[in-house]
Amino acid sequence: MLIVVVGTSIAIVRPLVLTSPRDGSLAVDATPPPAAAPPVPPSGDLGGGPLAVDVAGVGQGKKVFAHYFPPYPISFNNQAPASDYYTVNYLAPDGEGGKHRAYGGLLRDRPIARQPLAGDWAQADMRAEVKQAADAGIDGFFVVVLSLSGGNWDRTIEVMEAAQASGRGFVVAPQLDTTASAGQAPVAEVAAKMAQLARMPAAYRLGSGEFVLSAFKAEGRPASWWSSLMGVLQNQYGIKTVFMPVFLDASRMTEYAGISYAMGNWGVRNPGNTLAGPNYAAQAHALGSRWIAPVSVQDERPNQGVYWEAGNLGNLRASWSRAIGDGADFALLTTWNDYSENTSFAPSASHGYAFLDVNAYYLTQFKTGAVPRVVRDAVYVTHRTQPVTAQPTLPHRLMALQHGDRDPARDTVEVQTFFTAPAAVTVTVGSATHTYTAPAGVGVKSFPLQTGNVGASAVRNGRSIGVAASPYPVTTRPDNQDLQYYAVSSRR
Repeated sequence: MLIVVVGTSIAIVRPLVLTSPRDGSLAVDATPPPAAAPPVPPSGDLGGGPLAVDVAGVGQGKKVFAHYFPPYPISFNNQAPASDYYTVNYLAPDGEGGKHRAYGGLLRDRPIARQPLAGDWAQADMRAEVKQAADAGIDGFFVVVLSLSGGNWDRTIEVMEAAQASGRGFVVAPQLDTTASAGQAPVAEVAAKMAQLARMPAAYRLGSGEFVLSAFKAEGRPASWWSSLMGVLQNQYGIKTVFMPVFLDASRMTEYAGISYAMGNWGVRNPGNTLAGPNYAAQAHALGSRWIAPVSVQDERPNQGVYWEAGNLGNLRASWSRAIGDGADFALLTTWNDYSENTSFAPSASHGYAFLDVNAYYLTQFKTGAVPRVVRDAVYVTHRTQPVTAQPTLPHRLMALQHGDRDPARDTVEVQTFFTAPAAVTVTVGSATHTYTAPAGVGVKSFPLQTGNVGASAVRNGRSIGVAASPYPVTTRPDNQDLQYYAVSSRR
């Protein structure tokens, strides 16, 4: 099929030819810029909610899941933000007794901080995360099962309890991780724990009643092992199970097709490789299975010394281009909250709700099969807080561009707009000011990164329709290296 991009919406014509630009931008507004219009403050309540579109809700159309990573809940110890575990131990370069000093701290981002809560604060946090995901149109979590006891297991139970309490039809499927202790445990032990999860009301089941079991790096165990596990669940616990594995190496899918209801892969994190990758959906369909398409924003791993060039939101658009264009049956956001790899969609200190809100447009198109109508004006600005070549003041190992990344490192500010009608946009990057007219629908425009403050405002008929002012200034001398993309929204 041919993926034809109109705005940044995606239409499908056969046969398949990917024609999106290499940076993953599915639209670039080429309208000549108008005379500069001075930004004005937002004029009161924008109204109508935080999203540019009416998002396809839980249970509507194709299912979209998010990979939930138990090691990073909203809070570890219910402390005030200035003294909680994220601030003191994970974000601080000398945190946890200096064990992360070699790479400038374990994390560069965290969940949006909150003040201490009364009562069962851990369950309140889980319910908040389920609500955030459900409000964004996500149907459920694939919660990675790292261990069969301890804190991460407890959070797995809490996630399922929170999903049940939501009353939204939000579901949870266990994703057994073969790189962790849970995925290397004996079949009998794993089966007992999976049976416990299967009995919980929020466990994801097909309409025909089968319990859904997923796996992370499914190829870490042979197909016979997974068959044995499902056999024990059926014969000993009376739980009929279907398998929805996710591979790191999707070329292995043929070995698992016979035991799989649907298959997926973890995917890549840059637009060029995302767009140029194999059509695994077609391969899965030819094997008689369904396909779970990976959808991601970015990837930055300080403790592994590597990052991918995501091209602002280019990789997000490219991911959805493949999911929609290839005819995937499911989509998996990778990840909801893995802050150690900086792949999170969840509301965070660095990008707020912006990634989730932009994602809602493409998610709705995937779920419904129709291009969403923009019903509320929105402006999103993404940028790094330092040039790629910036030298941090703290001595630590620096991250390098992932080998094989098709996209060269870039220093850009990107403005993505969702407009009900054309509007004048003014963009400020340090000392530079840029003006242009953004179209109705979806538009994308990039500008060179400079030191100083970054922001964008939009005006239509002399009235402000949105201001996205970034609170993250750009510097050439940061404390530590941080190559994630920060994001701000005009709607919240």
